[in-house]
Amino acid sequence: MKEEKVVSFKFYSSMIDAEVEIDVLKNNGIDCMLNDATMVGVFPIFDDRERGIEVMVFEKDLEKAKKLVEEYHKEV
Repeated sequence: MKEEKVVSFKFYSSMIDAEVEIDVLKNNGIDCMLNDATMVGVFPIFDDRERGIEVMVFEKDLEKAKKLVEEYHKEV
């Protein structure tokens, strides 16, 4: 059984922004998840990196995910 590669989709400055786009992706059949290191974005005291909250998708879904989020923001 081949494992699918998980890649970074996008970084967010707030959990609310991340959740909105996670909903868009999931409602369109794209599995996505928060990176385990996301706790740094939620609780920045644990690390001085400022990348933010990272959402991950399967590599095979990356381009579709980008298009879906772009279309969503055009409609809003």
